[in-house]
Amino acid sequence: MAKTFGIILLGLAAILGGIWLAGSNQQPGPKPITSPAGLGGDFTLQGADGPVSLSDFRGKVVILAYGYTSCPDVCPLTLSNITLALNSLTPAQQAQVAALFVTLDPERDTPAKTAEYASHFHPNIVGLSGTPAQIAQVAKQYLVIYRKVPMPESALGYVLDHSSRMYVLDKQGNYSDSASHTSSPQELAAMIVTALSR
Repeated sequence: MAKTFGIILLGLAAILGGIWLAGSNQQPGPKPITSPAGLGGDFTLQGADGPVSLSDFRGKVVILAYGYTSCPDVCPLTLSNITLALNSLTPAQQAQVAALFVTLDPERDTPAKTAEYASHFHPNIVGLSGTPAQIAQVAKQYLVIYRKVPMPESALGYVLDHSSRMYVLDKQGNYSDSASHTSSPQELAAMIVTALSR
């Protein structure tokens, strides 16, 4: 029985080895674009000068990020990384890229306040706000999770726990790639360049 089992294992090893060798000789194809199920879609929120829609940026690659202006750490890091990624592009590339920063705290972040906060990081970052219902809908479209955490001992009164993925959308507004706030500016810039080439 042991001898038979050993022969079976050797046979399986040979088959798997053959499959691996055959696969290793193939040229890698282009990276498939797989959008998470249910993610995406156009939306309209409020900028400092009036309504702003995702579709307003057709023809540009868009970086879509979420947060709030009183966020202590994640949001400044996210926007700083977007800024560094944008600044690493050529002027011609930068002209084809926009970034949208959507607040998850519309109770405190007016359109003007959100726009001013975002523009401090880079002029190509557009800050957007809206009603709580509008923000909840856009967050749902892009699978953003957030919740209010009361902090009665703080002057802020509450903070928001929220997911921190940034989405890179192609020139047609479709999902191209995503990054975490801990992704390096170089990684984000590479995603942008890839989306620009499509």
